[in-house]
Amino acid sequence: MQALMSLLPDSYSLQVAQIWNMLEEQFGLTYIKITPIPHFTWQLGEGYREEEVLPLLHELTVRQEPFEVRTNGLNHFPGTAPVLFIEVQKTAKLTQLHTTLWNELLPLTSEPSPLYSVESWHPHITLALEDLGWDKLEEVTSYLQKIPTRWHFRLDNLTIACQTANGNAQVEHIFRFGKGLTESFSCCAPAM
Repeated sequence: MQALMSLLPDSYSLQVAQIWNMLEEQFGLTYIKITPIPHFTWQLGEGYREEEVLPLLHELTVRQEPFEVRTNGLNHFPGTAPVLFIEVQKTAKLTQLHTTLWNELLPLTSEPSPLYSVESWHPHITLALEDLGWDKLEEVTSYLQKIPTRWHFRLDNLTIACQTANGNAQVEHIFRFGKGLTESFSCCAPAM
């Protein structure tokens, strides 16, 4: 599996990691650590045709200027188990970039997740999932209310992450706005 995401700036990445640690200490919630990268996701699929995706994202990010992103505090998705997250505010700029990314990557993605389609996309920073039951949601949310989660930061990257053989996520390629592809790492992502 591969995903296109944006990494959070260091100070907010640290805050998310601290929240994850607090949730582990206070409530035993650890499932989120399978993806130990504070981020929000633009698109997700079984794999990308990297020979086409990497140059496309390089060109797009060379032309893209960093821009401001805001978060709206805590929220959750329904399901068998709730997903608790910090909601990323959908601005015109964020929506426009997402629409471009979705349309450009769709034909180059094996089994793209419809949850990230233009109609369904709900940008968020995940705090807990899978091991957070409905019976714990209210208590966990109340506990986190004391922590500021209405943030304002400068977004400057698109990042491809992959799922390794042990199921954990790992950063594979980082594209910086105004610079393009700046870093690549080895990953055992499935080929398309």
